[in-house]
Amino acid sequence: MPPTNLLVMSGALLVGLGILGAGLFIASIGVGRVRLARRLRQAGPTPISEVPDATGLVAFDGIARAGAEGALEAPLSETDCLAYAVQSRSRTRADADVDADADETWTHDGRVSAGVPFVVADGGDRVAVDPSNAVLSLADWEPDATAWTDRADLSADARDRLAAVGLPGTDAESTADSSASSDALTQYRELRLEPGTDVHVFGGSVVDNARSHTDDAPVTVGGDDWFEVSAGERSTVIPDRHRSGSLYVIFGGLVAIPGLGFTLAGIVGLVSTFLL
Repeated sequence: MPPTNLLVMSGALLVGLGILGAGLFIASIGVGRVRLARRLRQAGPTPISEVPDATGLVAFDGIARAGAEGALEAPLSETDCLAYAVQSRSRTRADADVDADADETWTHDGRVSAGVPFVVADGGDRVAVDPSNAVLSLADWEPDATAWTDRADLSADARDRLAAVGLPGTDAESTADSSASSDALTQYRELRLEPGTDVHVFGGSVVDNARSHTDDAPVTVGGDDWFEVSAGERSTVIPDRHRSGSLYVIFGGLVAIPGLGFTLAGIVGLVSTFLL
């Protein structure tokens, strides 16, 4: 049995197992996302009165009210709200000269969001919602949104507030002449969830320690990045998870194919080396 053949075949087997394992791991992530999308699709609707006793994912509607932590200040409008999202978009001067109103010429290059725990009420029933890890789908709250605003039209304080929450490019110096500045090519918009707004909470579950409450405080619903707070019943999380999960499965399968080939080649080579 030549030692060179043994080393080559062993190396091929190890490489194949490594690639195969990586491909299967990636595919398993995709399978988990697809299963989660299926679970989310099957969740709810749940009456708020039944949420405290629910053991799985829930979906419910109600009116958003301020909780014990009160409200937070939206950075662009300085309006008190329960959650906000600020978006930024930009385009080159050449695109602006072609068509000032064409949406396809804009690149959406920034988004930050934040929220404080709030209460969702339906009649006398209440549930607390912790949106710290939630997907905030605020685009449907157009009445509580500011129009797209040029950076040149923002005050220095507004730009400082946007920079403080993490939006890029907000600390640039603005000039009075928008034609000589890049400010006119960057715009910002703010969307808010304000108290008294109809809200749809989707895909969350009751936080474990919330069940131990002995007072009249409502139980808290929270979740990971599949947990969504929106203005309508159409969820964006389900198609996103299903799409990303399918891509993971496909990519993992493509990675696993050469890994399987190397693994089989290594096994066959080792068997042949020992037998011959």
